[in-house]
Amino acid sequence: MSASERALLDRADQLLVKRCMRGRGIPYWTVPRLSEEESRGVGYVLDDVAWAREHGYGSRLRYKELAAKRSDPNLIHRNGLTGQRLIAYTEALYGGPGTPTLSVRVPGGGTISSQLGGCHGTALEGLYGDRATWFRVDKIAANLTPLYGAELRNDPRFTSAVTAWSRCMRSGGHPYPDPDAAHGAAVRATARDTGTAPGAADEQRAFAAEVRLAVAEATCAVKSGLGKTGRALETEYRNELDGVYLDALAEHDRIERRALARARDITGARP
Repeated sequence: MSASERALLDRADQLLVKRCMRGRGIPYWTVPRLSEEESRGVGYVLDDVAWAREHGYGSRLRYKELAAKRSDPNLIHRNGLTGQRLIAYTEALYGGPGTPTLSVRVPGGGTISSQLGGCHGTALEGLYGDRATWFRVDKIAANLTPLYGAELRNDPRFTSAVTAWSRCMRSGGHPYPDPDAAHGAAVRATARDTGTAPGAADEQRAFAAEVRLAVAEATCAVKSGLGKTGRALETEYRNELDGVYLDALAEHDRIERRALARARDITGARP
């Protein structure tokens, strides 16, 4: 799904939670998220030059998101509660001690468990239908990479594109063997983890360096075709999955598309 469609699902989910909480006499506020433009992730390699020029690797966006969470009226309200009022609020939102635990074994091993109760659980069912089914297929779909990740990264088409990307980066004065190395360098260079707010002199210098590296990465990703190759191979390998995982992916897609139609009705958005 596109970033705008995911934002629509999030908006509908918040409205359903608000409706449920207000029905229990408890205040709840919907909170604006980052815009579609801002919420885009970098992924394995950044290949949008315009986005990189504007946002670098997104450090300022992460700071903005963190600041928004700190000022979330729901968090502020909850932090002001104590004793039974806090217990009542938490149980209304997330469910109480009797809330069933949902568990699913994910590809590559391991189990993910969660208690999807309270108004969050009610909202999930309002969007996606049976919460246990959605939980199962959603966690499987989000954790398929272990089934083919190593094979994809060793695919000659992929390694060739990475080599071409690295050669392009080296010619521009950025000697990194792969995007992971460039991302690590960006994290070390940025001042974001010091808590410095955007606009401070040190932060501006760090952000300028972040942008230069991000633009170089994106430019080389386009020239080498690394971003395009990676996405094509991701689709190819996922399409080769069979059995329970293929069935789970198909069910995930059907449920998500139905949820999107419901989200449009809930929010009043046009298709």
